[in-house]
Amino acid sequence: MKLVDLRAMLADGLAGSPLVNHSYFAGGCVRDYLLDPDSHPHDVDIAVEVENGGALLAEEIHQRLGGSVPVVYHTFGTASLVLDGVRMEFVQTRRESYRIKDRKPEVSFGSLMEDAMRRDFGINALYMRIADGQILDLSGKGIKDVEAGVISCVDDPRRVFREDPLRLLRAIRFSVRFGFEIEDTSLASLIEDAGWIEHISEERIAEEVNQMLCCPEGKKAAKAMMVLQQTGILAYILPELSRLDGLKQNKYHHLDAFEHTLEVIRNSEPGCIARWAALLHDIGKAGTISFKSDGTPRFIGHERLSSKLAHSILKSYQIAKPQRQIIQRVIAGHMRFKNSGEDGSLMKPETLLRIADQYGAALWQLLDLVHADNLAHAPQYRHPEQVPGLRRRFLDLQDRIPRFCLTGKDLIDTFGIAPGPLLGSLLQAAKEAWYQDPEMGREELLDYIDKQLLQERKTD
Repeated sequence: MKLVDLRAMLADGLAGSPLVNHSYFAGGCVRDYLLDPDSHPHDVDIAVEVENGGALLAEEIHQRLGGSVPVVYHTFGTASLVLDGVRMEFVQTRRESYRIKDRKPEVSFGSLMEDAMRRDFGINALYMRIADGQILDLSGKGIKDVEAGVISCVDDPRRVFREDPLRLLRAIRFSVRFGFEIEDTSLASLIEDAGWIEHISEERIAEEVNQMLCCPEGKKAAKAMMVLQQTGILAYILPELSRLDGLKQNKYHHLDAFEHTLEVIRNSEPGCIARWAALLHDIGKAGTISFKSDGTPRFIGHERLSSKLAHSILKSYQIAKPQRQIIQRVIAGHMRFKNSGEDGSLMKPETLLRIADQYGAALWQLLDLVHADNLAHAPQYRHPEQVPGLRRRFLDLQDRIPRFCLTGKDLIDTFGIAPGPLLGSLLQAAKEAWYQDPEMGREELLDYIDKQLLQERKTD
């Protein structure tokens, strides 16, 4: 539903209500409407210039128009409900006062002007009156900034950023999302106050960074990381990545390690796993650099250190454990195919089978990272056909070869082996034999194990 249609529905449904003339769509939904009047918002904020007006309006909309039962927080004068698939957040207009280095403000009822001036940027301080659709730009910046493609603080940037340092990240996220420039004075304050981001919780930082990194367009995700580095914020929130800036590489790369990482992000697939794998795949290079006799840098084992470093980073950025594990495995394996040739044809079938068995469903995420990484190398070393060739070979293996069919229970039932190291080593030996001859079925594998046990008895 378009915002104008939602407004009309609410205005009609609330006709005669004393609240309707004091109720306004606020912030992002109005900004997005000015950018694209045909957009269909899934979430809208509604500000009511009446004390406890958010809760009152939510209850009245529910009574008159239906929707979900409002969730009301009387202490804060807020409420939420879902109507016709649109989630609505209701608040009373408010004033805020902050304690130094504490982003949680003291909140009280305030005028619409006070509500506008407590916000972060001009583009987010816009209102649309529900009664008649009039756009209000009380800061005098909102409409101008939307039209000019600018992010500027609604008030003195030092106050805006220091009251809530999360706005440092929000400025960058909005700038990249919309392709807007950050206004000079606001940008200067953002750079000056970069260190204030340390006063924000990991959870809130994680929310903003994940929105930047996991957006649909790889180019925007890379731009966000670049701006974070240019403004000095990255050194505080991802120092392992920041340290790659200026780290020169060998002949296989035409970019330093940081610029290379940005290029891998640009090439990466959408989604949390692909983007975080791209972002962190080389963070171990700063800790593994050594030099050949001719001065050429090398980074032996960087993929293993990158995977290890990624563990705590991914945890602090609220990435769920199953996804963390996949990302770490993909990072650790992203060098596996370096000697597979320009089209992936040089790797032995048994090696491919071993990798496919080890990675399971994560194989395709591994190949996605390898391809994005390949395309970010120096032109003569990119091998754009390597991963497509490997994908074809893996799919062929998948179609032709039955799965490994032996389990630990089979060995226990057949040979009476107790669970323990011997069971694990025998099962792994059977798997190694299967890699060499994937046509081996269950009985052949059991026969192989029987021979292994017989050989061990003779040795003893």
